[in-house]
Amino acid sequence: VPGSRDRRRALALALPLAPEAIVSLPVEDLKAILARARASGAQLALCRDIRRRGRNKVAAQRCRRRWLEAIAGLRAELSRLGRERERLLRARGHAQRALGTLRGQLERVTREVMGALSNGDTNGVTPAGTAALGDGEGTPRGT
Repeated sequence: VPGSRDRRRALALALPLAPEAIVSLPVEDLKAILARARASGAQLALCRDIRRRGRNKVAAQRCRRRWLEAIAGLRAELSRLGRERERLLRARGHAQRALGTLRGQLERVTREVMGALSNGDTNGVTPAGTAALGDGEGTPRGT
């Protein structure tokens, strides 16, 4: 939307249109109106100048709006990623605690089985079969 300087210049040169119309009209309509009014070279130059500045101002406003929308979108994405990170950290902590519990249970069962074997209470388990029990860390012996 043109400023007061353009309005004053349009009045001084007796333009057939208001500066707002010069900016907002389709270019073909503007050319037709100026041709019917038999606009002078100075009037045509002023119309082109007003239209260029007005269009540029609108484009700059759109650009700023898109920029602000992009920033708002990035902030929302950053917030979402922060929440996702916290959720994943909680899940990792839960998985680590569960793994620790399982390792402890495996160690306890391994001690019980190995203790029973050392007492001679084999219950049909051969020494070769104990290799599958592993070393208490989840790694089979002999590997």
